[in-house]
Amino acid sequence: MSHEPEPTLSSPSPPPPSPQRHDFPTHGRGSTTSPPRQPPEPTTSNTPRPTLPPSKYQYFLTVMAATPSLSASGLHRRRYPFSWTPIVGCKDPKCRWISPNVQCDGCRKNTTGCKKSCPLFRANYGSGSTTALLISETLIFPEKSVENFIVGCSIFASTEPSGIAGFGRAPDSLPAQMGLKRFSYCLVSHEFDDEPVHSNLVLETASGAGASTEGARINYTPFSKNPTTPKHPAYKEYYYVTLQKITVGGVDVRVPFKFLVADAEGRGGTIVDSGTTLTFMENQVYELVAGELEKQVGKNYSRAAEVENLSGLGPCFKVSDENSFTVPELAFHFKGGAKMALPVENYFSPLVDSAMCMTITTDRGGGGGGVGKGPAIIFGNYQQQNIYMEYDLENERLGFRKQVCNNK
Repeated sequence: MSHEPEPTLSSPSPPPPSPQRHDFPTHGRGSTTSPPRQPPEPTTSNTPRPTLPPSKYQYFLTVMAATPSLSASGLHRRRYPFSWTPIVGCKDPKCRWISPNVQCDGCRKNTTGCKKSCPLFRANYGSGSTTALLISETLIFPEKSVENFIVGCSIFASTEPSGIAGFGRAPDSLPAQMGLKRFSYCLVSHEFDDEPVHSNLVLETASGAGASTEGARINYTPFSKNPTTPKHPAYKEYYYVTLQKITVGGVDVRVPFKFLVADAEGRGGTIVDSGTTLTFMENQVYELVAGELEKQVGKNYSRAAEVENLSGLGPCFKVSDENSFTVPELAFHFKGGAKMALPVENYFSPLVDSAMCMTITTDRGGGGGGVGKGPAIIFGNYQQQNIYMEYDLENERLGFRKQVCNNK
């Protein structure tokens, strides 16, 4: 699964597994050495690409798929539509999930016995890609199996993990195929990347199963309506939420409305995506946040311009002791009154011994004050470390609360 670090608290013990609830351990030990690109793609080539210390930025889970059983490490990605591991027929309706205009050449129009397979497809993830065939498998849980589960069987992959578990909103995603009512995760801090630390990905199929005595402690905000532009069908697969304002040390940075709500063409708005490492903000939004942080933090610390130039991150500040580094609270305020105040570790990171940098990125080239293609803000996994995240699909809402996520 993909998300980032926070100090030492412990998750509450999960209830015993049942046919309605399935807990998977997720591990914060990935293989990506630089943040994957998030949409919209930056348009300039002279801006340094954001880099962080040699850490790993993805979260993995172990799944088992059937005949014969096969265990594999899969990368958890929120906004990607389908799941693939290392044949669906051409006339199978599920083939059209991937190839909506497929032509089954050589098959009679009304026959059901056609042996032709669904064609190969290519999928791009971050800086990598895979070419795969659709296959039908059985997904195995301790107390339940999900038959006729469609996955992509990779026959060629470039810079990709063993598999990717897709949790987006498309019909071929894992939640849709399983009929999940909700799923939740709590991403361990990246400070444990090299340690055997995990947390649970919880899948729930029973209606109302997520209600608990701890429910009152969860902040909820409704999912917002997805753009449905035919030019960009992927927008229908994202988890959009309505961000109303961003505050730095209690100061509203006054993000223009056009960035906060997606228009009919999908420009603007906020999505939550565990497959994106660092939160992305359109340049104008980023400058408002970074400017207010610089204004407040700059009273006590000097800018580390040379680190900014080398890393592509910023603002960066010179520090003598990272443990005593103090910054104002960065908070995201969502529709319905839900407030997510980030721990310092979730938006500042030490790049060298003497500098701390903000771990939010942007496309420094674009926009000209306008809104670019795609979401204006993509809330990535680095900002989700040690935060319990609940995707309540039954009630169309996102829930979250601070929580120490590591289970050793």
